[in-house]
Amino acid sequence: MNKTLTTKQSTGFKKKLIATAVASTLFGMSGFAAAQDDSVEEVLVTGIKGSLQRAMDIKRDAKGVVDAISAEDIGKFPDTNLAESLQRISGVSIDRQNNEGSKITVRGFGPDFNLVTLNGRQMPTNGSSRSFEFSDLAAETVSGVEVYKTFSATRASGGIGALVNIKTARPLDNPGLKAAIGAKAVMDSTNEVGDDITPEISGIFSNTFADDTFGIAISGSYQERDNRAVNADIANWRNGIDFQSAAAGAGATVNVTDNRADKTGPVFYPRNFGYGIEDFHRERTNGQLVLQYTPIDTVKATLDYTYAKVDLTAINTGVGIWYNDSGSDAREVVIDENGTVTKLTAAGDDFASNIRLNESETENKSVGFNVEWEASDNLTLSFDAHDSVNENGGVGRGNNAFLILAAPFIDRKTYDSTEGKDIPYMHVTFNPNGTGIVNGVPTAASYDSLFGEANLALNKSEVTQFQFDGTFDTGADAGITSIDFGVGNAEIANRWRSFSTGQIAAGWYGGNQDLFPDDIFAEHKLNGLTPSFSGGGSNVPVYHDWDFEKGVAIAESEWNIPGGSTRPWGWGTGNMRPDLNGNPVSDHRVTEETTSAYMEINSAGDVAGMELKATAGMRYESTDIEANSFQRDPAEIVWINQTEWSLNLADESSYTSVGGDYDVFLPNLDLSLDISEDVVARMSYSKSITRPTLGKMIGTTSVTTRPKPGERTGTAGNPDLMPFMADNFDLSAEWYYDEASYVSAGFFLKQVDDFIVDVITERPVGNLRDPSKGPRADLARAQILAEGGTPTDANVIERIKANEGIATNQNIVQNNNDPLAMFNMTQPANQEQARFHGWELAAQHMFGESGFGLQANATFVTSDIDVDNSSTDFQFALPGLSDSYNLVGFYDANGLQARIAYNWRDTFLNGFGEGNTPYYTEEYGQVDVTVSYDLPFVEGMTVFVEGINVTDASQRVYARYENQFKSAYQYGARYNLGVRYNF
Repeated sequence: MNKTLTTKQSTGFKKKLIATAVASTLFGMSGFAAAQDDSVEEVLVTGIKGSLQRAMDIKRDAKGVVDAISAEDIGKFPDTNLAESLQRISGVSIDRQNNEGSKITVRGFGPDFNLVTLNGRQMPTNGSSRSFEFSDLAAETVSGVEVYKTFSATRASGGIGALVNIKTARPLDNPGLKAAIGAKAVMDSTNEVGDDITPEISGIFSNTFADDTFGIAISGSYQERDNRAVNADIANWRNGIDFQSAAAGAGATVNVTDNRADKTGPVFYPRNFGYGIEDFHRERTNGQLVLQYTPIDTVKATLDYTYAKVDLTAINTGVGIWYNDSGSDAREVVIDENGTVTKLTAAGDDFASNIRLNESETENKSVGFNVEWEASDNLTLSFDAHDSVNENGGVGRGNNAFLILAAPFIDRKTYDSTEGKDIPYMHVTFNPNGTGIVNGVPTAASYDSLFGEANLALNKSEVTQFQFDGTFDTGADAGITSIDFGVGNAEIANRWRSFSTGQIAAGWYGGNQDLFPDDIFAEHKLNGLTPSFSGGGSNVPVYHDWDFEKGVAIAESEWNIPGGSTRPWGWGTGNMRPDLNGNPVSDHRVTEETTSAYMEINSAGDVAGMELKATAGMRYESTDIEANSFQRDPAEIVWINQTEWSLNLADESSYTSVGGDYDVFLPNLDLSLDISEDVVARMSYSKSITRPTLGKMIGTTSVTTRPKPGERTGTAGNPDLMPFMADNFDLSAEWYYDEASYVSAGFFLKQVDDFIVDVITERPVGNLRDPSKGPRADLARAQILAEGGTPTDANVIERIKANEGIATNQNIVQNNNDPLAMFNMTQPANQEQARFHGWELAAQHMFGESGFGLQANATFVTSDIDVDNSSTDFQFALPGLSDSYNLVGFYDANGLQARIAYNWRDTFLNGFGEGNTPYYTEEYGQVDVTVSYDLPFVEGMTVFVEGINVTDASQRVYARYENQFKSAYQYGARYNLGVRYNF
């Protein structure tokens, strides 16, 4: 929208106009054009159209395939969450956590395969993960995001899917005073126990001084959010059970209806079924300070500090039923043609109320320094350094402290999915004589104690990076136009630890109902928790939660009775806070140091009258890895009897030290051909890498504590893994046919090698030896045979003890004459390869000067990997691969901006669970709406309303087949009502 204004306008209005133009230019949030004569000024007003025009310009001017998002105005990003904005870009899908965008998948490659930078700097992630948590950053403090789908030697490596660069403001880019402040009332329709309205405030201030040689920019944001997340869930699906034999072994009978065509095929059955009701309170604080100084025209120095903190408290009540591992409790089983148990009735056990507390904190801190020097008219040099730290984990009782109370009076319990609904039905009958059972339903008086535990994870990731870059501009219009070069060093140190109280027995249903007074319990409706799904529900219409701290205090008072409690089964001693001064359950460190160098040559020329621009580069990286893990080494194998074996561990734990290294060469070639003034064709080739998953690189070797022959297994990390390596090809065409309007089509192909899979090899571990195969055992067998006996294990053990003078109540311990024991060790290795290809289609159109516009894009991606849902063996596959599309309609004119956006993602494989079970997330579509209005009577003030997921879309996950229900997440709408003032 253009406005032509005469110079005779009021001074105040002109001041506001100029300030808006300068401010929007500083933050990259508006276009500004001036055609000045004696009577007119012209300015392109900020808004949706300006944001899309700038994003389109970035795409058009890029060397390779790049998409971008630009803020619409100061402190006004298109969406309330960065991940939710990124999903509007073709090829980008998101993972949702707690009904909010969390992590991204690009072209089918999940969060660990995408690298995120902040102003070009690699950011630390959460402990053992390489994925970036976008919900930690407030969208209001970001001026733009660039998604590089092709790869350049000039940019950091680490993403096969994409490199995502988050941009924030720099004051000297456009000098002057400008600022904005905003406030929102956040209303989450799912909230039940927190505040119905929570605050969010944000502000940006920038100014320059001393003839624009010194600048300062400050931005900040604070948000509180209260909400509830409800899900129905099965922990996992298992197989390999014979219900008839299991029931017979327990002296019971079971009625099995088996509809399998192949009666020898696997049977898949649910471990449990229930509901989770989780209440969240989150506080998020973001801030950034930027100082810039230009002592002379050719030198610019920048010092910046970025801070982000998230405090989270979540209390989860889990209610439901569970089944014995052996299947001995089954009384009725219905199996469909795929081997899925669609109905399972079992006897006994409890109706549980498991309350879990998650108190956690995430803190990001980054300090950076940059200096740019125009050494000559042709040479520009820069130096950049930063130290960035992410620390996250539990506080207080930890991020997973739980206590289980339950009504242990179930007579029969049934999981029933025979009706084919979204969520199965749960039917429970109770013993009417059970404590507190009233009209067949448990009351507060029914709940007895089982056990508790507190777990705490502490993660830290630190990036220390130095980068020197240079650009030599040849001054030529054709041939080689410029050369980019640079060297750098980055050290990334990750540590993740876990602490636990261990499982603390809390009565084990010893008749302790009297310990927990009825007034700490509250009764709630169980049915109707998941209205977006068909099915669900139970004949038990209620569930109970209870005051977690009061329940824990009661348990702790029993645990800490001097001499122990006199109650049945005893309570032991302890408390529900992990001891950070004791030995951790696990403690892993992985440090990677990478030295890099690159050169990239840019050239231009004509081909048949069309301008051809080419970029060719090479990046070299050398990486050294050191892994340290806290472990207690296995020392000796002990032969106890014919069926039992054990392992003696070293007296003390220690930190291992193992390492690895690799070198990579990453070439790239980008060609762009201006077929006409408005049409651009592109071709790109590059190699890119994603570094191995940190959890695969740990320095531990562990073996089973029961090393019985034929069952000797173990696991080991592998810090000497190679990175995933991809060859990337892109072909695309773009037609920029009008202002802020274009269509594009692109084809991409990725050949990925060195995928990491777990490989089992038979090998010795340390000095572990087999006493059943050594000289002592051979002598004993020979003696028994010579005497006409049978050398059973029991007889051999008895004879070895007699020969060696070992007491009958002692065990046989290995010695150095015994042969080394062989273990089937599972260790990650680079083995698999796969090919991925797809299409990206995009269109953006403005309907003249009407103010109306439309965006649409779609991504179609496939691979040569297929998952066999019936298999129970290991399968190689890449989770996250799915088609997606976006449709956005908007209006931007006369001070009114409105936008409605729909995002859809097809069903995709989200991973594998216990027993190599594949899990699929079903297709999901979400509608978001925003409306804002510039108040005509208050210059610079805008009021707005935002609606996220206004149709209450929710998400379902299944295992193997659609009727193998895994989980259903009941989402809800969020609304923000706010005001923003620019000055």
